[in-house]
Amino acid sequence: GLVSTYELALQQLTPTQLPTRMIFFLGSTLGNLKPQECDNFFSQITAALEVGEYFLLGVDLQKPKQVLEAAYNDSQRVTAEFNLNMLEHLNRRFQGNFDTQLFEHRAFYNDQLHQIEMHLRSLKAQAVRVEALDLSVKFEADETILTEISRKFDLGIIQQELQAKGLKPIQVWTDPKQWFGLILCQLQPSASIDVVD
Repeated sequence: GLVSTYELALQQLTPTQLPTRMIFFLGSTLGNLKPQECDNFFSQITAALEVGEYFLLGVDLQKPKQVLEAAYNDSQRVTAEFNLNMLEHLNRRFQGNFDTQLFEHRAFYNDQLHQIEMHLRSLKAQAVRVEALDLSVKFEADETILTEISRKFDLGIIQQELQAKGLKPIQVWTDPKQWFGLILCQLQPSASIDVVD
């Protein structure tokens, strides 16, 4: 096993003695990457595989805005606590003095970019110090910190992006509502590939 970031771990993969292998990237982690980061990641996957080897990708698909916003603003406040924990982490790890009572969780769907955006909104004008980073930050009332994006994908477009990297989609699975997809790809010697419907 490798303990690393995705990018560094892919660079450290050694050639295998097995006849073939597969890299899989499940869950919806791809959605946390910006478009250019996603493109770079697919290039790294292509570089890590030999022709004929496989890549299995999980993607969170586009769905109604009200469904997404309800999921990220859940009534049990699980996502809110997760988001506010980032400030607690900064306090513990870097000797910060964030008061989590002075921030609130906000999550909304950006229709143009097809992504959930999670923010922490400052409830008042305040100054925060992060000692270990020698960082002081002033927040205005209602100013936000963008903490996470979660992009939602179109199944056809993501297959085209994979195909452009030489990763031929050979099988696609979705749940009955088509809210999540799995795409099995095989690295081809060239990028002239048909998309699976």
